[in-house]
Amino acid sequence: MLHAAALIASLAFLALALAAIPVLMQLARTARSAEQTLAAVEREVRPLASQVQALLQEHRELAQQATRDLRQVEGVVVMAQEVVARLTSLTALLGRFGTVGRALGLARGVQRGIDVFVQRLAHGRGGKE
Repeated sequence: MLHAAALIASLAFLALALAAIPVLMQLARTARSAEQTLAAVEREVRPLASQVQALLQEHRELAQQATRDLRQVEGVVVMAQEVVARLTSLTALLGRFGTVGRALGLARGVQRGIDVFVQRLAHGRGGKE
């Protein structure tokens, strides 16, 4: 009976080994396929990685240039604000001169009118005398 048990155990082990062979062969094929796939991915990713690095470098350069341009624009805006402030002051000053000028013109006009009135009045009296 011991021999029969040993024979049954041996046959069971043989069946298990025979069943494991296709599984192990499939596992080997899957490993080879995975290795080929990883090699293909590596071949594809390597150029992409260098392209990504080049794009990042270009992005950095563009960002630095944009920063420099914005600083220049900021300087121009500050100068424009100063010019506008000076123009506002000049406009206010000229406006005051304009008001004074109009008042002086009016005063001169009134003075000239009075002078003409006085001259005509004097001529009118001089002609009657």
